[in-house]
Amino acid sequence: MEFEFSVDENEAPPPSGFDLGHMDVRGDRGEATSRDRTPDQAMMVYLSLPLLMDGLRRFLPGRDRSFTTSAVDSSFSLTFRRGKDGSIETLHDGTVIDRSSAEDLASAVLTGAERFAAPRLPLLPGNDAGREDLEKSLAEFGDFVAQLRRRNSGE
Repeated sequence: MEFEFSVDENEAPPPSGFDLGHMDVRGDRGEATSRDRTPDQAMMVYLSLPLLMDGLRRFLPGRDRSFTTSAVDSSFSLTFRRGKDGSIETLHDGTVIDRSSAEDLASAVLTGAERFAAPRLPLLPGNDAGREDLEKSLAEFGDFVAQLRRRNSGE
């Protein structure tokens, strides 16, 4: 499973935590994207990423059967559904994109978020709200993924 986040190529400088961007999700059963859709589904990507990570951090260790996250300023959404065997299905518009373990899903989201943030966060002002939210969520989600990995490796 792979998550890719990007800033829309039409965004004018200077960079801002409110910039519009896209999410691309690829899994073993399909893919979903916010690109090239009518109506436009570009999202405030710096603000949508924390919603996704914070929501998964609450959903994955819990007992809820499903969790839906909607992007900020967009109609794009993903639903995560827990299977009886503990696996997590990722869906977009009712279509299954992937079925994976909680650890694999969380790791894929973290990898995509880190790849997005590493080159872009330094370009935003230190007091930018989008930057602050994403930095905080990345740190907390990184700790959560590390806990999942330790638990699953038997440490």
